[in-house]
Amino acid sequence: MRWMVSIKFDSEQLTSVAPLVPKEQEHVKELVGKKALEAIYISNERFAVWLVMPGNSQDQVEQALKAFPLYPYMQCQEPHS
Repeated sequence: MRWMVSIKFDSEQLTSVAPLVPKEQEHVKELVGKKALEAIYISNERFAVWLVMPGNSQDQVEQALKAFPLYPYMQCQEPHS
């Protein structure tokens, strides 16, 4: 099963999360290598991100999202298949 996750970031928080971006990029590379992340789309403004992730359940995908270094700054909509 594949899940689409929509994520938004508050534009005012982008400067405070900048130090975490390298860790986020490494995490994404690791997930892609493990095929735990199929696609990532980032808006031009970098305020919105869409992920396509495999998962057996919504809960599994939500748990995977919690491992992202930027998770505390994410405003996630409920994943949907």
